Amino acid sequence: MPSYKLYYFNARGTAEPIRLIFAQAEVKYEDFRFEGEDWGKKYKAEMPFGRAPVLEVDGTKISGSINILRYLGITFGMTGNNDLDNAVLGGSSDYLDDLASNVYKAWFAKDDEKLAELKEKTVPQMFGVLQKHVKNGHFIGSEKLSWVDIQGYCLLDNLATRLGISLADYPELQKLHDDVAALPNIKKWLETRPKTEN
Repeated sequence: MPSYKLYYFNARGTAEPIRLIFAQAEVKYEDFRFEGEDWGKKYKAEMPFGRAPVLEVDGTKISGSINILRYLGITFGMTGNNDLDNAVLGGSSDYLDDLASNVYKAWFAKDDEKLAELKEKTVPQMFGVLQKHVKNGHFIGSEKLSWVDIQGYCLLDNLATRLGISLADYPELQKLHDDVAALPNIKKWLETRPKTEN
């Protein structure tokens, strides 16, 4: 079994889906969290492209949250059944990432006007599109859990918390959220993970 070390800030952010994949796969890893000014002073220059999260696998550093998710999904069998399934999953992942980017930019800029527009217009529109791509609570419409289901869960949960958005009008998204949260290994992680602001 390879040695895994995840580098990120002391926050959930874009590293949380990675942590959930490790939890679901029951694979041990080092959850290394930067403290204070350590990121800029000690670690940023050592990271590929100077960004986090980064996953170190047997000494090799892998960058990019979606790239890492896809890699772990393949490694731990959380993919589609064939290349076409995986292409469909990749498209859904890209859409989730676009939605996340829109929200996080406004959130961290503390742009209340933009956040209100996102909550009232942009997010409902994008949820309507997402809803069409989820069946049985999964992005490839089977009972098989994929890395994109976990990515989707984290985003939906984050939006519900940050923007107060209800999933009640999107039953497939609600099912995806609830089903992932109820998986025993993930449920245990959610109950015991470090308490952070975001």
